[in-house]
Amino acid sequence: MKKYLSFIVVPHDNSKTRNYRLSYLMLYGFGILVALCVLAVIVLVATYGRILMKARQADVLASENVELLSRNARVDSLKTELIRLQAMGIQVKKMLGVDLSAEDSALVANLSPTVSSSGVSQALEGPDAGEAQQKLMLKAIPSMWPLKGYVTREFHTTGGEKSEGYHPGIDIAARRNTPVQASAEGVVVKSEWDETYGHVVLIDHGFGLTTLYGHNTRNLVKVGDRVARGQTIAFLGSTGKSTAPHVHFEVRKNGVPVDPRKYLLN
Repeated sequence: MKKYLSFIVVPHDNSKTRNYRLSYLMLYGFGILVALCVLAVIVLVATYGRILMKARQADVLASENVELLSRNARVDSLKTELIRLQAMGIQVKKMLGVDLSAEDSALVANLSPTVSSSGVSQALEGPDAGEAQQKLMLKAIPSMWPLKGYVTREFHTTGGEKSEGYHPGIDIAARRNTPVQASAEGVVVKSEWDETYGHVVLIDHGFGLTTLYGHNTRNLVKVGDRVARGQTIAFLGSTGKSTAPHVHFEVRKNGVPVDPRKYLLN
């Protein structure tokens, strides 16, 4: 015989009293269903909480990683700048005929460039690595003007490539077919036609430094050529997107354009 549980509903007005019956089996089933629902909600909340916590931890780690990469980039930039300043000072001493001190040689020998070409890496191996590094650093600095002329447009990169007036180099105007000279020793990595710069030459000097010479009438060097500072590599022209004869001269450090005037000696 089934057992029932009765529920009597007595209204406050004159309505008829209502009587409801539930079997114990139905009541047990309903209780189990409610317990399962509550358990499912608890599991869902706990799982979502763990997922949310892991997501927040991932965001924190990603933010810390970005900050770490940014700090490393700043450190590398400072190291490269220190190399440039030290090498520039030594170059000036050589130009003035002043003998290098032991401290100068030791300091330059202990500085490690953040980027170097394969030719530089090979030259820095061996017992005379310190002296070789010093000589290579001096030769790699693009300190010589590519030609004598008038600067008609200065370096301007504020706001990025999409900003108005973006210009990652300086324009030096002179007579057409004036010889364009390499600003420092290096290896030619590009000598080609470019829609913007016309006949263009790109030279890798090692230590993360490259120079670009654009709008040439014609190039005199090919990819793979090693050039010396002051060597004629092209003739000045107005090819590509240009309105008058000039050379577009860029200096890039680790692939990023920098103001050539920081390197050029007046």
